[in-house]
Amino acid sequence: MKRLYLLVGVALLLLVQPLIAQDCTFFFPMEEGTIIELKHYDKKGKVTGTTRQEIIDKQVSAGAVQLSTKNTFFDEKGEELMSSELTMACKDGVFTFDMDQFLNDEMLAGMEDIEFTIEGDNLEYPSKMKAGDVLKDGTIKLTVEGMAMMNMTTTVHNRKVEAIENITTEAGSFECYKISYDVFTDAMIDIRMKGIEWLARDVGAVRSETYNKNGKLTGYTELVKLEK
Repeated sequence: MKRLYLLVGVALLLLVQPLIAQDCTFFFPMEEGTIIELKHYDKKGKVTGTTRQEIIDKQVSAGAVQLSTKNTFFDEKGEELMSSELTMACKDGVFTFDMDQFLNDEMLAGMEDIEFTIEGDNLEYPSKMKAGDVLKDGTIKLTVEGMAMMNMTTTVHNRKVEAIENITTEAGSFECYKISYDVFTDAMIDIRMKGIEWLARDVGAVRSETYNKNGKLTGYTELVKLEK
């Protein structure tokens, strides 16, 4: 009888783990091997670069799901500048995304021979978002070894779900959460910006726009390819 109880207990555990993971809404694809391509444009619509993301690992443990992606950044001519890995996870109904996305890829590409560390928070996206919701702030800090003047801290704040909208790009049409936010970068020269992102379930960022402190568009990014 004890053995029967043990087998039943193991079976229930195996059933409960996937159910816990399913409580999370992923704002990114979940299949290993998925390829995402994003194009970056200036305010006039001229291509300034491309980011290629590939899901290279997926781990499920104790009701949490964690993904690792390889991100490769190319310039406007298609020449590779750098690559890095980002992580994202979903647990207890909250999806978290690595804040490294708020570091300038071109700037990091020019720091290949410089020692630096990156630390900070992850941005949170609750599974049950709705228009009017206020989301948590996030901060990321870049520290350069022996060059304090190059240190930089970026804070993303005033995050708010504005609406649910349909967005169409080269990759297709998607129902998205429209999220606005402010960005403050504390560096040699302080920079204040505003941003808007359109995020789709199981897809990720479909479009994002950046504005200067006066509200003028400075550039945007769009999803142009999604291959699962």
